Amino acid sequence: MRTEIKTILVTVDFTEKSDNAVTMAVHMAGRHNARIILFHNFINYYIIDRTGKQAVGTEKVREGLDLAECALHEIKLSVQKRNGSLHVDTMIGSNSLVSSINECIASEKVDLVITGTAGRQRIKELFLGSASYEILTGANSSVLLVPEKCHTYDFGKILVPVRVIENLQEKLLISQNIARQNNAEISLLGICGEEDVNVIKEAYNSVWSTLAKDTVKYSTSFILTSEKAAKISQFSKIDHADIIILNYHDENNWKSLFSENFFKQIINHTDVPLFFLKKTTEVQKVIPDESPGFDITLPSPG
Repeated sequence: MRTEIKTILVTVDFTEKSDNAVTMAVHMAGRHNARIILFHNFINYYIIDRTGKQAVGTEKVREGLDLAECALHEIKLSVQKRNGSLHVDTMIGSNSLVSSINECIASEKVDLVITGTAGRQRIKELFLGSASYEILTGANSSVLLVPEKCHTYDFGKILVPVRVIENLQEKLLISQNIARQNNAEISLLGICGEEDVNVIKEAYNSVWSTLAKDTVKYSTSFILTSEKAAKISQFSKIDHADIIILNYHDENNWKSLFSENFFKQIINHTDVPLFFLKKTTEVQKVIPDESPGFDITLPSPG
């Protein structure tokens, strides 16, 4: 697994939250000497009859696509005007959102997807899922969720919870890499319940030992709790963390349908960017949609 960040895809839907995500991508790309892909997904609508698939309102579709391309190009020019050394590309997808993103991840070797979030999810989104949550759970790469109201783009304090043991070495490596690029301090937080205290303490001490041999600044804490998402969120505020780096591991994933899983709790109660580390072994291969958008199948005449 690559622990360097060399290609960043940032989703753009021309809203304030995506503008903020672009700003975050620009700052990170500058520090990591990374390439940026400004990505917008444009869905076509089709009617399917016995003659095949036909676009609805072809002229309007073309007009909308042209507007999207122009808007992306304007953002690219604006970014490059202020940051002349950055390598910025644009890309427009035409399948479902996640399928389009994963096609780009595969073809462009994307290391990180950055997407903006509007903050706390509304009741509808809690049950049906927001676009950012869809990207988090479906993208075949690590994902950084950037709250719309977050305007701190330098990471002086990096909170690294040790709550599960999966991919802990990779998580530490990416944390150290980000810390070096930001001249930042790593705040190591061991957090667990009574049932897994021995396993987590052993993992926590192993990470602590590795950090002690590194030149990166660090501090350590340990919390015993069953409410991990809530405590991590609370600790991030007390600790003045600028970013939280998490394993992509959902405790209590059976609760997902009831809006109580770890991911949704941490998203809803945290005001700083959340970096979810994914390994390629954890992602699912998404087959591109053959007919993106909404299909309206018409009966055969006669």
